[in-house]
Amino acid sequence: MADAQFQDLLDQLTLEEKISLLAGADGWQTQEIPRLGIGSLKTTDGPAGARGALSVDGPPAAFLPAPVSQAATWSKDHLYALGQLLCREVKTKAAQVLLAPTICCARNPLGGRNFESYSEDPVLSGQLAIQYVRGVQETGEVAATVKHFVANEQEYQRFTINAEISERALREIYLRPFETVIKSQNPPKCVMSAYNLVNGAHMDANNILQDILRNEWRFEGLVMSDWGGTNSTVESLIAGCDLEMPGPPEKRGSLLLEAAQNKPQGLLEAIDASVLRVLKLLAELKLLNLSPEDAVKTRKGVETSSNNKDDQKLLREIAADGIVLLKNSNNALPLDPYSLSGKKIALIGPNALNGTPGGGGSATMVPLYQTQPLAAFESALAEMNISATIKHSPGAFIHKWLPLVDSKFVADDNKSMIRLDFFASDDFSGPLVETQYRDSSYMDLFDSAPSAWYEDKKPHSVKISSRLTPETTGLHSFGISSVGNARLFVNDQLLIDNFDWKKVGEAFYSFGSVEVQASYEMTAGQTYDIRLEASSKVIPKDAASDDPVHVFGVQPSVRLGFIEQLPSDPIGDAVKLSNESDVTIVIIGLNDEWESEGYDRQTMKLPGGQDALIESLLRESHNPEGIVVVNQSGSPVEMGWANKIGTIVQAWYGGQEAGNALADVLLGRVNPSGKLPISWPMQYEDLGFEAKSWPGVDGVVKYTEEMSVGYRRYQNAQIQPRWWFGHGLSYTSFKYEEAGLSKEDDGWVVSVTVKNTGSLAGRDVVQCYISSESTKELKAFEKTSLLVPGASETVRMTISERDMAHWNIESKKWVLQAGTYGLYIGSNAGDEDAIKQQLEVVQEMEWLP
Repeated sequence: MADAQFQDLLDQLTLEEKISLLAGADGWQTQEIPRLGIGSLKTTDGPAGARGALSVDGPPAAFLPAPVSQAATWSKDHLYALGQLLCREVKTKAAQVLLAPTICCARNPLGGRNFESYSEDPVLSGQLAIQYVRGVQETGEVAATVKHFVANEQEYQRFTINAEISERALREIYLRPFETVIKSQNPPKCVMSAYNLVNGAHMDANNILQDILRNEWRFEGLVMSDWGGTNSTVESLIAGCDLEMPGPPEKRGSLLLEAAQNKPQGLLEAIDASVLRVLKLLAELKLLNLSPEDAVKTRKGVETSSNNKDDQKLLREIAADGIVLLKNSNNALPLDPYSLSGKKIALIGPNALNGTPGGGGSATMVPLYQTQPLAAFESALAEMNISATIKHSPGAFIHKWLPLVDSKFVADDNKSMIRLDFFASDDFSGPLVETQYRDSSYMDLFDSAPSAWYEDKKPHSVKISSRLTPETTGLHSFGISSVGNARLFVNDQLLIDNFDWKKVGEAFYSFGSVEVQASYEMTAGQTYDIRLEASSKVIPKDAASDDPVHVFGVQPSVRLGFIEQLPSDPIGDAVKLSNESDVTIVIIGLNDEWESEGYDRQTMKLPGGQDALIESLLRESHNPEGIVVVNQSGSPVEMGWANKIGTIVQAWYGGQEAGNALADVLLGRVNPSGKLPISWPMQYEDLGFEAKSWPGVDGVVKYTEEMSVGYRRYQNAQIQPRWWFGHGLSYTSFKYEEAGLSKEDDGWVVSVTVKNTGSLAGRDVVQCYISSESTKELKAFEKTSLLVPGASETVRMTISERDMAHWNIESKKWVLQAGTYGLYIGSNAGDEDAIKQQLEVVQEMEWLP
């Protein structure tokens, strides 16, 4: 549509209709206006796949490797292909806006959402985001949303924390990935503002939106708030936050209409500007000029699932290419599959039988299917007609809460696990409003309660029922945490009373109670009736948000956990199995309970006795040199035993193909080419964070490290990390030859020939760093194609003059000082064998922002 046509449509809208377009209608969609043919825009999380309109129990979808795993590929081609896949996935969920990618820089390894971001480095994050967004948007049918703008690096007090950041650090680190992708040839159509404050102002009402995002970077797309992250009625709109999400509106709607009728200076103009941006996005996504009937239908799109072999192959390849071989000093990997014939293999560890495909929060998915480590290993050997005996022992248990219930639970329809009966009262009385059946005992009702509950906003209650048949006899444990009041009955006996709880825990984005547990003596094969009663309540004031009416804390959601009695000596059992086996693989790490939206980790140490498990195996195993340790996590963990172990693999969270991808790498079907997108500390204390700089004091977190984020910190402090940013080994070897540097119009071209000098085909990542002040900073990178032994490939990377500039606080410009700079071509940020050249800048240059 031409600008005149948009203006004509704007003129036809009443003030009430304009305002209705500036807030969500429900949890995921905007308001349609049938009389003018304006449809509803549908959004969907997110970072690990297109989930659709339900946080849990929605239609299955492709479960992608976690973003940090995607970044560990260092492959622009892979990120572009993922974007294309996500475009297709979004359409299966009848949506048009993907709430991804997350491109905040990982500032501290304890950040709860680090797994959901790409990297600690703004260049790597920005360049990968360009390709991801290009893939998502290239058909014109789907919009990408970069988030969370800006400085959303922690979950602690995430709704209220004020991040105090110097102008230079903000420009060079935290704004940089956003600037990179927004100034690219294919900028994202949407930006999501962060919950937090930056230098005293909430991001939805921060001058950064107008001054930098729109005026400097010329961003013309739509800015939406994070969910429940609109903090004012007038100020956020004038600052340039176009859309309050979710709905029904809390800060806009009738409040904005009342404010607009008083006609404060600039408000009506801001309303029109935001409405125009909403209309233009609707037009791009073909949601304007509809018939009234079709406009209504946009709120009722049918969600489906798509599962094809090409997507499966791509996700398996990306999950495998993101796996990082951290250490292989004994050459225990790759395992020779044919030497395993007739052998006994021990898969030990809490993540060995059922691994972790992803982190928690908005990255939670209902996968199309899930491959697990042990089963995938068995399947891979079977495909090669290799007969081996594989046994499992957990060795340790890492549940933060009791595990969610599984197929031992059956609802009264004999198909689902759980039945939910909803009532329009807080005491389970009155007529039944609705009945639902579910297959997850994580019953988050934020977006799945009956529609009447959202409309009347009165207290409600829900009865939840199931039947349980345990497999073993013993003292089994139940646990519940709830947003509202909750009670658990087993065979009509009150087992847990969580009514009127006072202490806030970390479940439900830190709006739920701490988990309350109780045990019950049960007999194998006997069926027990399970009943939960839950109702609304006001969240205590010490909740994470200090906001008792936040959208995540309204509905009486419940998490039900259950576990059968555990073995008395899991470490002893694991050591015994290892000593009975020819090969021992230990799969340890974290899971979506430890890394999630809503809270940060409290320590870098592995939970649940996993360190003791590995130390015992090292001490008591008959073949400690042959032990292979695989870690699954989205951020670093301490490994005090690392110097004693010969082989360590970082597998991240690999999505639905996590098990297959790990088997491919361990068995040598895939030569690992992943590189760390984050630095790996020896121990947390090496980072030097004080309380004021993490997680903050009195509502303020000070970014005292300035630009010394990640590998820059190690270089400046001259501290050795356990593994440098960019580190990653291969089953083959590479040699860099014929490095060249040539000046072009506004930058330089760096070239280097990479030769595979080993015996296996593999891929390498060439990294180019420039010395700047006291650190070397990543400026360019490229991944080679698959090189067979003896083959070579010349890699070319471009570095612009502007890429090398630093922010000058006095002049408010980007400045590149004249002088000689060191250029390093190597395999990680601390590579002592990197090829070094010199780059000359003849005269000082500067650029306006």
